[in-house]
Amino acid sequence: MRPAHALPFALCCLLAWLAAGPARAGAWLRAEGDGFSSWSIKVQDGADSKGYSTLYAEYGLNPDLTGGLDIGSDETGDYKALAFVLMPIRRDTLHVAFQLAAGAIANDPALRPGISVGRGLRIGGLDGWANVDLRAPITPGDVDLAIDATLGLTVWEGTKMIWQLQQGGAPHAPDFLRATASVVWQVSAGRHIEVGTTTSLINAEDFGLQIGIWKTF
Repeated sequence: MRPAHALPFALCCLLAWLAAGPARAGAWLRAEGDGFSSWSIKVQDGADSKGYSTLYAEYGLNPDLTGGLDIGSDETGDYKALAFVLMPIRRDTLHVAFQLAAGAIANDPALRPGISVGRGLRIGGLDGWANVDLRAPITPGDVDLAIDATLGLTVWEGTKMIWQLQQGGAPHAPDFLRATASVVWQVSAGRHIEVGTTTSLINAEDFGLQIGIWKTF
């Protein structure tokens, strides 16, 4: 994941000020005893079309500590298995949280510090949120930077629309910038289905489809 150029970074910061609690915590910690998990698979377009998947989970350990797992692979074939904790820095109109993850990325030991900034919003009478996640995966001899900016709206009860910009990459490689859009709807108590698309803005796959399952517990 690559150092941010000025334009993608500015867009991410703008989104942070636009957007009540997202499904993935972002800057919002889980309540004690509350959990969330998601599994998703993505298929990208191209001559070497292939799929990759991610398992993500969070659990509220206490009011000031959320723990979780981030496991899966990406379009390059790199595998990651990280355990993390999320701790609050600020909790009022603006939510700010610090994350520290440890584990392995592409068979190398890894640390991944990060910070999340988010806030609730209301657009056209619809409740929503905006969140920016900045992460710096550190492996032997390499430090990357990734930025995800998310805007979500609850369009009606049990159904959300989510838009995201994903930017990042290694210092020695070209930056990528990817846009995603998805709809998430509730299929039963605590269970949701997510269907979305992704497209390249800079140096990413041309097009992709993503399907995911969310569960709160």
